[in-house]
Amino acid sequence: MHYKDAMERDAKDFADHDEPAELASGTDSMVSSIGLMIRQERQKRKLTLTQVSKKARLSPAFLSLVERGLATPSLGSLAGIAAALNVPVSTFVHVSSTAGAITRAHQRAQFGVEESGLRYERLSTVFPGQQMDAVIIHVPPGYSAETIAHAGEEWLYVLAGELEQTIDGETVTLGPGDTCHFRGDTPHSYGNRGAVPTAVIWVGTVPVFRSNENTQGFHP
Repeated sequence: MHYKDAMERDAKDFADHDEPAELASGTDSMVSSIGLMIRQERQKRKLTLTQVSKKARLSPAFLSLVERGLATPSLGSLAGIAAALNVPVSTFVHVSSTAGAITRAHQRAQFGVEESGLRYERLSTVFPGQQMDAVIIHVPPGYSAETIAHAGEEWLYVLAGELEQTIDGETVTLGPGDTCHFRGDTPHSYGNRGAVPTAVIWVGTVPVFRSNENTQGFHP
C-alpha cells in the first residue's frame, strides 16, 4: 500500500493531538509494537508528531499511521525516526551484528520490520570510522515504500526482478544489472509492481546500523 492519499490528508489533525490509540476488536486495529515503542519514546521526550516527523523528514500523517499500527515503516524510515528521537535503530528492531569483515552468502540472518513484507540481509559490518551501510532488500510483489528524504547518498543494484524507483517525482523501472545512484535529500521511494519478488543490493551513507551506542561516539 502506498500512503500518498493519507499523507495528503490534513496532517494537523494528527500532528497537534496525542489522543490515545483506540484498541477496537480485530487485528487490523491493534497498535503494533514498533508504533507503540515510537510513541512512547516520542512522548518520553515531550516531542510532538510534527517535531519528530520534521526531523525524520516524513509526513506527520504517515508517522501517525505508524504510531497507531496502521502503517509499517521501511528500514530507511525507521532509521530516520530513530535519529530524530536520538536512539539506535536497535531500540525498535533487532539486527544481528557480524564480527569481522566477511559475511557469507548462506550464513546471513534475514530480518524484517514487522508486517512490511520486506526482508533484509545485512551485508556491512561495524568498525570505527565506518561511512556506509549495506543490505540486500527482498521486496515482495505489490509493495510500495513511503516517500522519504535524508542527508547523504544511496546506491542500488538490482539482482533479480524489477524495481520501480521514484526520484523527485520521476519513476523509472530497473531490471537485473541496473543501478541507481542519487542524493538522499531528493524525495524518493521504490516499489515492486511485478508478480515475482525483487532483490536489490542497497548501499548508503544513512546510518542504519550505526549508533552512538555501538560505535562509541563516532556516529556520523
